[in-house]
Amino acid sequence: MRSQGIAALTSVGRDRASSLLKPQVDKIRRFDLLQSLLLGGIVLIVVLFYVWQHIQVVRLGYQVEYFTGERAGLIQQQKELRLEVARLKSLRRVEEIARRQLGLTSPKSGQVIVIE
Repeated sequence: MRSQGIAALTSVGRDRASSLLKPQVDKIRRFDLLQSLLLGGIVLIVVLFYVWQHIQVVRLGYQVEYFTGERAGLIQQQKELRLEVARLKSLRRVEEIARRQLGLTSPKSGQVIVIE
């Protein structure tokens, strides 16, 4: 009888103790879960930032390569245009056009008057 009474008291004590400790345990678990989620979120943000940064570096590398090629093309085009300007300004070419298309001839002696 006495052992049953002690067992009953012990059982009641356990239930009461567990009911008192359960909210504390839940708070501790909730705090641990919150810390874990916060730490996981921070790690995720750092990893995403690292990946984003790497992607930006690769993208900028492609842009640098593209603009380097475009610059080389523009420099080549500039050289060709300078050569064409020099060809068009050539006195031999202007004289040839004047003779063929305009029918001009070289001045004869006595047609040139030098003004001082």
